[in-house]
Amino acid sequence: MVVSDRPPKNRLNLLARKVYNPLGFTRFYNFMLWFIFSGALLGFLLARSPYMNFGGVFCPQNAQPSLSAAPGECLIYTSRNLYKIGIIMHLCTIIPAGFLALFQFLPAIRHRVRLFHRLNGYAIILLIQLAHIGALMITRVGFGGSLATQSSVGMIALASTVSIALAWVNIRRLQIDQHRNWMLRAWFYIGAPISQRLLFLIIQPIISWIGTYYYAISCKMIVDMLTTFGTETEAIASSYSACVPFLDGTNLQQHSAVFATLEAGIIEVIAVLDISFGMALWLAFIMHAIGIELYIQLTPRESERLRQVAYERQVEAGMSHPGNAGITANRLGDANPFVPLSKTKTWPKQMYNTGPSKERVEMWTNAPSRGNQNIRCKKLEWIHSWQCDHRPIR
Repeated sequence: MVVSDRPPKNRLNLLARKVYNPLGFTRFYNFMLWFIFSGALLGFLLARSPYMNFGGVFCPQNAQPSLSAAPGECLIYTSRNLYKIGIIMHLCTIIPAGFLALFQFLPAIRHRVRLFHRLNGYAIILLIQLAHIGALMITRVGFGGSLATQSSVGMIALASTVSIALAWVNIRRLQIDQHRNWMLRAWFYIGAPISQRLLFLIIQPIISWIGTYYYAISCKMIVDMLTTFGTETEAIASSYSACVPFLDGTNLQQHSAVFATLEAGIIEVIAVLDISFGMALWLAFIMHAIGIELYIQLTPRESERLRQVAYERQVEAGMSHPGNAGITANRLGDANPFVPLSKTKTWPKQMYNTGPSKERVEMWTNAPSRGNQNIRCKKLEWIHSWQCDHRPIR
């Protein structure tokens, strides 16, 4: 069990440590972030796992919108085997991948059962790529297949695939800090549809309330959807006059502009859903992309710790450029080269009085600056910061 090197602040903190220390966490905020985001992912997966039963739950004979696919979607997915295979492949791979990912972010498993962590990671990568293929197979027709929908699905697939590839390259080079960063990015991108569902519920009534939006829906969808509810052909032609060429067979590709509102029939509701889907997914992706970058930038101490671990393992493996063997900023940009703790020269600690009953510990050390030039720095242990004198050490 991992134990924190800091004494507990109070009795509540001591009790909390009994909960998160066995899971491998040493800091309460890390445990809370894992609990919040993993809980959201778990809840979403449990709600969507019945959808893997395509014919019984997702697209049953007597579909209920609250328990099955969105209105009109099953008509599309069952119209061609390509679409049916695509949605089944997506659902039956992304949901198991999500369940397996919950174990990947538990420190106890990463530290104690590395073989499981490694094999589980390879299984997740395979499932994610199959899920992306399935999603791309249906994105042209899912929820209207608008350019916003196609581009947002494509961007999530591309961004997460590139992130996973970079994470894999870095872990093969034992660059653990960069592996962590890119895997976090990948799963935050993949998790965008969870936030999209919440935005979806907010955007729909707003679009309906504005009351000036129209969406082009194929007449085949309109006719097929309304005939399942027993609507006569004459009534369809009266309500959607633009579909008359489709009904008489002169233009089977005819579309009709449908008023987007939640206060009318099923076709108007479908128009609201199709307009909202792509925009909500784009907004969710942007929110997740910004959020994960903020988290990575606000946790530099964890990145530094993992880079030191990476350096030690790369030295043991005999790799060239230990500490920088993977894809790091100093190899691609102008960042300072990594200096491991084992090469840092330290002076004896000294005590400085700063006032009545107040003391602080200062440590002088060499730190890299402007290439290979060393400067004299002191680390204030009580605030974890540096103060540097830019005169070279003699």
